[in-house]
Amino acid sequence: MIDSIRRIQQDGYSKPLLALANRWRTQNSCAEYIKKDNDHCFLTLFNHNGLCWYHEGIVEKSSSVLLEISKDRVIEVDTASHKLLRVNGEEIKDVESKQVLDLSDDGERWEGDVLNNEPYGWGVLYDSENQIVYEGFRIGDVNVCYGRSYYSDIQKPEYEGTICEGKRWGRGIHYDRNGTIVFVGECINEQKIEVRIELVSEHQLLHNHFEELILRDNCCNGKEWTSFDFSILPKLRVLRVKEECFRFVEEVKLIGLSQLESVVIGEGCFTMYKSDWPQTMNPNRHFYLKNCERLRELKIGRVSFSDYSLCEISNLPLLEAIEMGEWNDSSDSFMYASLELKSNCFMKE
Repeated sequence: MIDSIRRIQQDGYSKPLLALANRWRTQNSCAEYIKKDNDHCFLTLFNHNGLCWYHEGIVEKSSSVLLEISKDRVIEVDTASHKLLRVNGEEIKDVESKQVLDLSDDGERWEGDVLNNEPYGWGVLYDSENQIVYEGFRIGDVNVCYGRSYYSDIQKPEYEGTICEGKRWGRGIHYDRNGTIVFVGECINEQKIEVRIELVSEHQLLHNHFEELILRDNCCNGKEWTSFDFSILPKLRVLRVKEECFRFVEEVKLIGLSQLESVVIGEGCFTMYKSDWPQTMNPNRHFYLKNCERLRELKIGRVSFSDYSLCEISNLPLLEAIEMGEWNDSSDSFMYASLELKSNCFMKE
């Protein structure tokens, strides 16, 4: 602790805190990247130890500049110049290029950029048989951002494309051992991108290319789920939430989703307490559904959003139906909320 205080006094800042601040700044900007140019972002959203939410993945800032984002670091590279530009927002200095670095007694080596006696930038990785295993960006023992991996025994490419923390992530080309292309496209976390997911656990990864999201009964009821802004899913067309989900969510935002067509929410969702008003009504629990130009239906089951204090629905020009609860039965949805239906919510008879 004393050493840390002395370093702050000497340097005028704390390097670990500065790195954390830079990572946090980039994390906060991920949503803006997605909104602005979703087709060039390949990001997941996940919870870390029940405390904080993080984005992880690849952002194509330009034709040659990539960001790799994870919970531990943010790496920026230029694939055209083969330059490692920044790590956690700081420009990289003192990297030695065209170095030969022995990695093991068996003869594995790295030829390329080196910092502090470790791979740090662009280079070529050789195995103990002097065969090329990988060419691209690498930090320490992890391949990052962009590169080409090889079938080392035949020296033919296996994969070329973007990488996040050693995993195939984003755009890439996959080859078989004969050199034939078997897949050209987009991956997230080593898997081909699926546009439909049925979420059965809060531990599943959500990514920004989903078009149809279905949540099973009793899903996402952990206390870390305090809010859900669906703008992280800009391609979402269909949202289906079954029963008893999202108990602790206090704010729901379905705003500016240009592809969204249908929202169906089952019974008992987004509700912590189902009776005993006024003790159960929470002034901080809000629902927003706005500026979704293709939305045609909104259906909400009984006892969902029952302790929410605000329901705001506006600017849905194609909306045909709003259904809450069941005929001949109490609904208890938005029991004590102020309801706002604003312009351009025209429902057909």
